[in-house]
Amino acid sequence: MRGLCFWTKPWSAYFGLVLCCVACSGSSSGGGATANVLTEDPHCPSGSDALKIEGTIAGGTIADTRTTNINAGYENIGMPMFNTGPTLGQPGDSELTLTLTWANALFNGQAGPITGGSLTLPPNHPDAGAQFCVTGGEVGFVDGGSEDKAFKFAITDVKAGADCSGAASSVDVRGCLQ
Repeated sequence: MRGLCFWTKPWSAYFGLVLCCVACSGSSSGGGATANVLTEDPHCPSGSDALKIEGTIAGGTIADTRTTNINAGYENIGMPMFNTGPTLGQPGDSELTLTLTWANALFNGQAGPITGGSLTLPPNHPDAGAQFCVTGGEVGFVDGGSEDKAFKFAITDVKAGADCSGAASSVDVRGCLQ
């Protein structure tokens, strides 16, 4: 059984609900349950209420882990997107500001390509405040196991500048939200 979910962290924290439209058919397009993004680090175990973003970009390390004041969420229908923001107006030392979009709703167990996005490097990065547009990667939703229903992503391509006008930069950033 597969579910099509949309959810934001602050809403679910108060009501404890995840709204899902459940489809009982099996065929999956867009990556399937074996897509690497669904099994790679970092891991967000079910029930953990955590956002984890790890990796490197532009020669600096990203290590953003939030277990309180997560301030992140996604919508998986209509105009699918995921975004994070600073927890209290100004980003904490390690908090990455990130938006990702993908073309179509994904079922649990499916992954699909990132179609766009933006990120702003956190204060503790050597290039603090630098903006990049996200030009490649993958998003998906875990189906079953210890990370059941976790949202996961891998950013593999970025260009400098919020408008994508700059040069490509080295990036390997992965994350999850539970």
